[in-house]
Amino acid sequence: MTDKKTFGSFIKSKRIEKNYSQKTMAELLFVTEGAVSKWERGVSYPDITLIADICRVLDISEHEFITATTDTSTRKLQHEARQFRVISGVWFWVSTISYAVALIICFICNLAVNHTLSWFFIVLASLLCAYSFVPTFTSFFKSKKLLVFTVTSLLSICLLLFTCAVYTNTVFWVPTACIGTLIGYVLCFLPVLLSKSKATRFKFLISFVLAFALTVILLLAVNIWKQFMITSAIKMACYGFIPAIICLAICIFHFDAFLKAGICTLVVTLPLYFSGYVVDSLFNLDGNNYQINFHNWSECVNGNVMLIILLSLLLLTAVFTGIGLFRIIKRR
Repeated sequence: MTDKKTFGSFIKSKRIEKNYSQKTMAELLFVTEGAVSKWERGVSYPDITLIADICRVLDISEHEFITATTDTSTRKLQHEARQFRVISGVWFWVSTISYAVALIICFICNLAVNHTLSWFFIVLASLLCAYSFVPTFTSFFKSKKLLVFTVTSLLSICLLLFTCAVYTNTVFWVPTACIGTLIGYVLCFLPVLLSKSKATRFKFLISFVLAFALTVILLLAVNIWKQFMITSAIKMACYGFIPAIICLAICIFHFDAFLKAGICTLVVTLPLYFSGYVVDSLFNLDGNNYQINFHNWSECVNGNVMLIILLSLLLLTAVFTGIGLFRIIKRR
């Protein structure tokens, strides 16, 4: 702690800032006025048990108490934090009141014009959807704000889609629209939500497996109300998702990063190269678009380009794998 004179001057200045007399401060601390006078004159230090109370009464931190100096940076941060809370509160209530006023106006107009509630429900669902994004329902929760935002925004979007479908009498498309939205949320938010859980190591693998399952369900839902080449579509979904899932599963294991990169590059390279042939075979298309002839680029450009990409990726695979194996041998 600093010398008694410096400490006493600091305590006196802070007391004057709070517009306290020595008597008032003594009463707040349940000590005698003489004790406060001794502190300020540099005769003695306060008892250690009074530190927390003095900091509270004078609105200073314990660091400031011990050093007898004003912590400018900390006070600036505290001031900015208070300002941010005030601005956030104002923004929240202005937005909330604006939504409420708009909802009441639409309610009255719908009743006045149509003598019943019809399009009002679309407005209600739209405002709920907008509110879930700005200012969001997270303001009502102290923790797990991202989870709250994810659930409320997803449900509000689905509610809006359902409301519009009921109003237009075309409900059949709602399941596919909602599942498609859910796939996007799974890929965007689920890895982040799992990052602080015990499953953080498997977060991307879980997200892609779930997205793949939802994609298959989406295709099945589409097939219910519309004639569709469902078998070919599901095969294409498998062809697209499975290499990514295999790569994510490989990344879970603990071994050399370059060797992982080499294996993953190979896993992605082969399906990428044969993707054109697979599409042609699944949908009964002309497979001659991928012929290889470097003397005839005008008719064989697809096949030539795909072969160049294949060779480049195989070279990259070899480089990554070689570096990985070299690093493993060197460590041993």
